[in-house]
Amino acid sequence: MGGATVSLYADRAVFEVRPTDDIDVIIEILNYKQRQQLEERLREIGFSNDIESGVICRFKIRGIVVDIMPTDDPSIGFKNKWYPKGYEHAIIYTLNDGQKIRILTAPYFIATKLEAFKGRGGGDGRLSHDFEDIVFVLENREKIWEELETCDPELKEYLLIEFSTLMNNPHIYEWIDSHVERGNTSSQTSTIIENIKTWVLKSRRTISRNKRR
Repeated sequence: MGGATVSLYADRAVFEVRPTDDIDVIIEILNYKQRQQLEERLREIGFSNDIESGVICRFKIRGIVVDIMPTDDPSIGFKNKWYPKGYEHAIIYTLNDGQKIRILTAPYFIATKLEAFKGRGGGDGRLSHDFEDIVFVLENREKIWEELETCDPELKEYLLIEFSTLMNNPHIYEWIDSHVERGNTSSQTSTIIENIKTWVLKSRRTISRNKRR
């Protein structure tokens, strides 16, 4: 997940993708003991703890930085509420060389990024790689709105709350505009905002209607 995989969510030609200096991996770990066992195995196959970074889940192998994120391990000191379900509903993606990997579905990817942005975004979407990844998917995945419409109800309600909050932010236009592909800028920024507003309105009506049943 993250910058290393965000381009996989594009279903149209993309000319610019954010370069990334690390790879994020989600793995099903529920406690400290399981994490210790994983770390031992990683060291056996050539990984080393990135002690200098101070990030407890960061490793290096052949010069590549890899953040290995547990689904639900309290001992790590932080968590993302959507990692467990995102991991559970991960899908198979076939790379150009035929290799198969598992990635989050687009709705769960966005949810994990929204949650991360709230935790480490510093309150400024212009400077957040998490927010940048969200904009990338909204801009470059044509079927994202259909996927958001049909995603898990609990996930949909979370996304509705978070997108509604973003739409009420006075800086949202500037935040999105700072991350759209160069050459698209204002018109594409307006399109993304209108798409979010349309989805929010439609989702509110759907959820309200379902609750009355």
